[in-house]
This record gives sequence, structure tokens and C-alpha cells, in this order.
Amino acid sequence: MKTLYDLESTGLHSFKRGELTLFTAYRQSGKSMLNQLYGTIMTKGNFEITDQAPVDGETWYTVACVSVVCEWMREQPKELWHEHIDLRWIHYSNKFDIHEKLYTVLALRWS
Repeated sequence: MKTLYDLESTGLHSFKRGELTLFTAYRQSGKSMLNQLYGTIMTKGNFEITDQAPVDGETWYTVACVSVVCEWMREQPKELWHEHIDLRWIHYSNKFDIHEKLYTVLALRWS
């Protein structure tokens, strides 16, 4: 199969996971091809802080997670996290209220 762009044959295999890559291109230069091969150029993170508050003098965070992180979170000590329930008593399966200690481990493990 004939390659359509120089990038496809030379630079495409140089992208490494976890490495910052800046890619700029003009129209019809292969951006869509990169999106199809590597997901999206701008990927969403594994977790996101949605709120934080002090509880008994210690910081707790409300964190929204992807499913893999949710499974990992449920394996952690129960005294460091709670599944998030909002003011209308709605339960969220992908949101957790976590202690600052667990947030530190979460950030180191999943960032």
C-alpha cells in the first residue's frame, strides 16, 4: 500500500505513550489519520477533581474517575473514601469523596 503522507511513513511510529508531542498541521495533512490510529490527540485524564473541602481539619476531594480507576479505588481502605452522594441524595458510581492521603496515591498511580 502506498503511503499518502511523509509523516505516515517516517514520524508516525515515533509517538510514545506518556510523552508530550506537539503536532501542528494544515488542512488535509493527516490529522484525521492520527486521530483514528491513536484515539484522540487530546485524551481525557483518568480522573478529575470536581470539588474539595476541609472535613475535621483534613482535606477531602470529590473525584470523578474512569472505570479502571473506580475498580482500583474500591480496593483501597474504606476509611479513606466514600462513594459520592450529592445534595439530592443521588448516588454516583464513578465519583468518590477521598481523603488527601488517598488522593496523593491516586495522583501518583494514575497520572
